[in-house]
Amino acid sequence: MQKKYNKHGIIGSIVFHAIILILLMVFGLTTLPQQEEGILVNLGNVETGLGEVEPPKSSSTPTPVQPKTTPPPPTPKEKSAPKTEENIKTQDYDKAPEIKSAEQKKKEEAEKIRKIQEEKERKAKEEKERLEQEEADRIAKEKADAERKAEEERKRIEEEQRKKREEEQRIADEARNKVGSAFGKSNSNSSSEGDAGGSGNQGYVTGDPNSKNRSGSGLGNSGSGFDLTGRSLVGSLPQPSYGIQEEGIVVVQVTVDKYGKVVSAVYQLKGSTTQNSTLKAAAIAAAKKAKFNSDPNAAAFQKGTITYHFVLN
Repeated sequence: MQKKYNKHGIIGSIVFHAIILILLMVFGLTTLPQQEEGILVNLGNVETGLGEVEPPKSSSTPTPVQPKTTPPPPTPKEKSAPKTEENIKTQDYDKAPEIKSAEQKKKEEAEKIRKIQEEKERKAKEEKERLEQEEADRIAKEKADAERKAEEERKRIEEEQRKKREEEQRIADEARNKVGSAFGKSNSNSSSEGDAGGSGNQGYVTGDPNSKNRSGSGLGNSGSGFDLTGRSLVGSLPQPSYGIQEEGIVVVQVTVDKYGKVVSAVYQLKGSTTQNSTLKAAAIAAAKKAKFNSDPNAAAFQKGTITYHFVLN
């Protein structure tokens, strides 16, 4: 058994050394490249010389040999000129970039300032346009709101007037029906009556439904009366005071507040048969003294008429 291990060890050692040898032959025993050895130069003491034979070394300091040939022609003076010119040109060329750079820097700085100024002007213009547009939008919005509010107010007033007309018509219809019922001659088939050419029941609410006189005061051909829808007279109607012998009808248009006070009275041509100044003044003065019932639900101001029938004494 021991001999077997020895045999294997010998074989392994041989193989190992064989591999080492092969590697050395391939990589380690190659020929080194030959390097250049240089050029032989004759030993001397100066860089210039003449002749083929080495002079004897009699002294440590060799005597310079004078050349027997004619000396070379002197160098033309023109050769130095290009050098000077070249130096001048070179000097000019060196300074040129500095001048150009300064000019270029100045131009660039001016261009930069110009661009900054243009940018400021552009922003200022945009800001101005923005403010103008905002102002225009604000004005347009305010105008639209004002128009909208005006339209809403107009519709509200129209609606109030419509309701007022309906209420007045309702009150007039109730009063007419009551008067008709009192006389026993209510006609439910007729919706209008009169000779004015329009619709509705011509005359006065306080008048007599059997009377055919539709343009007087509501009291026949004499006396006085009023027309103020939905309102009643407090006390008696003030009578005018006049001292002339004239006759005729004077219609006064009155404006009454919700408390029943006459706040204005003016002569009305429609319905009047006289324009006598004395009768008109007396009628207006008397109409201003009239007092009607107070109605908190009534309009702030309500218009109506008071008619005075003047007769000869």
